[in-house]
Amino acid sequence: MAFFRDALAIFRMEMTLFPRFPKLRISAVGVMLIPALYALIYLASVRDPGAHTGDLKAAIVNLDQGLDYRGQQVNMGQEMVTSLKQRHTFGFVDMAVEDDAKLAVRQGHMAFALIIPKDFSANAVPGQEAAGGRLQLYVSEGNNYNGAALAKRFAVELGHQVNTNLNEKRWSLVLSTATGSIDKLAQLRKGAAALQDGAHRVAGGVAKAESGSKALSTGADGLNTAVGQLTDGVKQLGAGLHTMDQQRPAAQDLAALKSGAAALVTGHAALGQGLQELQGGAQKLADGAEQLRDETKGIPLVGGKISAGAGQLANGATQLGTGLQSARNGQTQLADGTQKLSTGVDKLADGMAALGGGIHTAASKVPADAKLDELTHGGQNLAKGAQDLRDGLTQLKAGSRELSAGLDMLNQSLPGDISAPDGSARGLADSVEPAIEIVAPVPNNGAGFAPNFLATSLWMGAVMSAFLFHLRRLPLAAQPASRPARLMGKLGVLTGIVAAQSVVILLMTLFLLNLHIAHLPQFMFTLLISAFSFLLIIVALTRAFGDAGKAAALILLILQLSSAGGVLPVELSGGIYQTLSPWLPFTYVIKALRATMFGAFNSEWFSPWLAIGLVGALAWLSACFVGTWKFVGPDEHRPAMDI
Repeated sequence: MAFFRDALAIFRMEMTLFPRFPKLRISAVGVMLIPALYALIYLASVRDPGAHTGDLKAAIVNLDQGLDYRGQQVNMGQEMVTSLKQRHTFGFVDMAVEDDAKLAVRQGHMAFALIIPKDFSANAVPGQEAAGGRLQLYVSEGNNYNGAALAKRFAVELGHQVNTNLNEKRWSLVLSTATGSIDKLAQLRKGAAALQDGAHRVAGGVAKAESGSKALSTGADGLNTAVGQLTDGVKQLGAGLHTMDQQRPAAQDLAALKSGAAALVTGHAALGQGLQELQGGAQKLADGAEQLRDETKGIPLVGGKISAGAGQLANGATQLGTGLQSARNGQTQLADGTQKLSTGVDKLADGMAALGGGIHTAASKVPADAKLDELTHGGQNLAKGAQDLRDGLTQLKAGSRELSAGLDMLNQSLPGDISAPDGSARGLADSVEPAIEIVAPVPNNGAGFAPNFLATSLWMGAVMSAFLFHLRRLPLAAQPASRPARLMGKLGVLTGIVAAQSVVILLMTLFLLNLHIAHLPQFMFTLLISAFSFLLIIVALTRAFGDAGKAAALILLILQLSSAGGVLPVELSGGIYQTLSPWLPFTYVIKALRATMFGAFNSEWFSPWLAIGLVGALAWLSACFVGTWKFVGPDEHRPAMDI
């Protein structure tokens, strides 16, 4: 009973602290709320990461050139891109260049890159071999180990999905081939019917062709008879030609005709010459009469009569000359006509001679008229038979054409062979296997979480260091110093402690965890600058809010664990965490640790260093000028912890 009585007494004494120290009541309430607040913040960030995978950016590079497969255009790469974007499993971003996508992954802009090669459809669709169609998944484990694990699981699911789609396409092709076979069978039946009808037409045409050939034979017989009659006709024609040959003029008669025509031309020429001479004599007579008339005018008594008579004689001679001139003109025209007549007579005589020769030659060649009539009748019969034969052959041609068309249709309808799907059974069942290329590899799950917990350890070390000393108390001797000097002197021992913590963490990482550090000097510097910045943040919070600042540091730690992307990509946390992530130092500390430990983010650690240093500088300025210092004597200048 004494045990319980003493315990109750002590409990009552502890409870008396709450009425004496009002702030203790507030602190107790805060302490009661902090675990729930921690659970709320952390669990809310990891409650359903799968619901936010659509915010995780991933590059997709489609280089697939497609394939003409059995008369169908197939591009599995494009179909895959469309399907992935519709499902919104990740926030896929199209990129055209493979190297740019890989660089974006190494720099941390993309969680991973899905690269579809140009021959993807050509290798995947035929299924010639297992895993023929390879997809390349480019992921950096060092950037975020859990994000890389998500990408790996996505690769397996993607392979299964693509294989399912390929199998569906192949079965669709099989079904469409079966449907096409049914259609071909219908066409085959139609072609067979057309072939049968064409065969009937050919039979009818052949029958008519036979009838026409008989008529042609009969016509040939008639032609033979007509030929005999033609011979008799030619004989009669020969008799007539003989008669004409006997009545034609003799050669000497034609020669006499030609000679007479020539003599006529010669006589006309002589007549023209005589008329010319006569005209000349008439002219001389006229001239003499005029001379006589002129000379006899002066003879006494009879001169006048003689002169008058000579004048009349001169006039008569002149008229005679004129008449002779007209006669000469007429005679000239007559001579020309005679010349033409002579020429015509010559041609006529020659023509008659040739005609006589022709008549004489043709006399023995011409058949009789009756024979020619019979020959005409035979030709008519032959023409009729040939027409019948032509009609029959026309029908035969039409029938043969239909027969040919039916055969063509039959030939086109029948497939060349029954082809089976290409490839092996295993290749058709599993033709796609994603190939994962890992950059900045992480050896194991513990190493993947190391950056997050190393940063947490540095933060907790800074908090624990702050508990060793009163961060708002200084000795009286420090009162004259400036604010920066006071802070610098206060931090001297603390910075040495956190630096020692960093060295211990480095040794633990190398020799206890046996982790390989890709860039050891940069890794050590990252630990140091992170520890100093964390210490400055704790000091600044404590200087501003006292011991409540340490509680704020604990809440800030929890908030950073949820927003820095140390365990899962921050995109999977969603909402407020994505917004806060760029403003919290943990984000850059974890990024710098991953860059120096694994070569992640393309080994880019300088930018995170600048961000960490900027946060530390701002915390330094805040700690210098925010809050007041309490100067105490030697008795009160003691550690904060009661050991």
